[in-house]
Amino acid sequence: MNEELPMKNYRVSFYKDLLNSNGHNFRCLQRQIDVVSDDPSQALILAKQEIGSERLNIDSVKVVHLANGYSPRTSRQMFVASRTCDDAA
Repeated sequence: MNEELPMKNYRVSFYKDLLNSNGHNFRCLQRQIDVVSDDPSQALILAKQEIGSERLNIDSVKVVHLANGYSPRTSRQMFVASRTCDDAA
């Protein structure tokens, strides 16, 4: 019996590390993409394909599994969160 596992929803967030005016590090959200994938590794690959050459400006990435029953904005659709920064300082 060959049973396929259900696809899961993931949100992939791409961040740039910056310094604030006080010299403290903070992460600035550059792009956020919802994808449907088998696993987190594949979700990251799909999201990287979506942003293409823009990933050269990315310092860190976070992949989050979205709760069951949550429907992503649109499968593999890019949501641009420009200038949205999380100042941890």
